[in-house]
Amino acid sequence: MFTKTSPIGVIDSGIGGFSVARRLQKLLPYEDILYFGDGANTPYGNHTGGEILTMTRYMLRFMEEKQVKALLVACNTISCLIDQYRDDMSCPVFSVVQAGADAVRERGLDKVGVISTCFTANSRCYPELIGKSSPRTRVYSQGCPDLANTVERCVGHPESQEQIDAVIRKEVGELVAQEPLDYCVLGCTHYPLVEEDILRLFPGLTLIDPAEQMAKSTQAYLAEKGLANDPGHEGRLDIFTTGSVEEYTAKARKVGLDPVTSVRFYPPAQG
Repeated sequence: MFTKTSPIGVIDSGIGGFSVARRLQKLLPYEDILYFGDGANTPYGNHTGGEILTMTRYMLRFMEEKQVKALLVACNTISCLIDQYRDDMSCPVFSVVQAGADAVRERGLDKVGVISTCFTANSRCYPELIGKSSPRTRVYSQGCPDLANTVERCVGHPESQEQIDAVIRKEVGELVAQEPLDYCVLGCTHYPLVEEDILRLFPGLTLIDPAEQMAKSTQAYLAEKGLANDPGHEGRLDIFTTGSVEEYTAKARKVGLDPVTSVRFYPPAQG
């Protein structure tokens, strides 16, 4: 059973969820965070729905065993399937896609762009959720086949900046070619890790990071339920990955996560 001293869980297909963990550390520095990145199987957007559910449930079992008090699904691709596994957890499950839709509603936008993995774009989960909360908002969605994987491999490697820029120009450019846009939702948690690069190449865009809304929703839930940790506690961040411990350690520090208490390997799901 979880208590106020239990950690907050964050799951993602790779390092993208670092953008969510970073927001949590800034807003809730006294909370312990348990992060699971399935680096061996990233990006999830290139897998089938059945494969994604199998890999997701593997991470959910890990988090349930750790008795997290809230689970933040940082992966937009996983969030699109949330209704199929929400009951697997005894704690509340927060969806980054719902957070993105809430952020659009709060801004009262007439139109908005969304960049995401192809799986997320094809699922239509962003247009549907935004449509429910903001019926008058027109949504222009663009699937980006290469951007998440490029971020996963190249962030923290200055020699790869030209490659990052080339993918951003192509894939974000395809979105803005559809319709002149002022606002764009970063519909994959990998994308805020290159937010500065997107703004440099597309300075007319205002970017919406659902991770910010997600952290605020988590803060409100913990306060309402009396589950907020004591403010004097110095929060931990313990990272588990099915990928490279060395890469995760370097990239966690590169994107500004602090503290990083530990980074450990966890075996990937079999079959």
